[in-house]
Amino acid sequence: MSEAFSALWASIVRTVVPIVVGSVLGWFASANLPLDKEFEGALTALITLLLTMAYYVAVRLFETYISPKIGWLLGYAKSPDSYSADKPGKHEA
Repeated sequence: MSEAFSALWASIVRTVVPIVVGSVLGWFASANLPLDKEFEGALTALITLLLTMAYYVAVRLFETYISPKIGWLLGYAKSPDSYSADKPGKHEA
């Protein structure tokens, strides 16, 4: 597998996993709320968006300031700076 494809795959996984986690958490959070059917979809979407953002930000902060190993919670343990094509020093040699 090429280095470019590997970096692309890592970025896709680290994007999709928080969306899936946020969607599941959003569904659970709004599943038992007695709401008007018209309002229920909008609230579920808003809760999903907020939980997805909170999950991603929390994992990135923990990964950056506590331990890089926490990155596996995003589906791939490497942080974006470790597989970026513009990483300093990558083109030198």
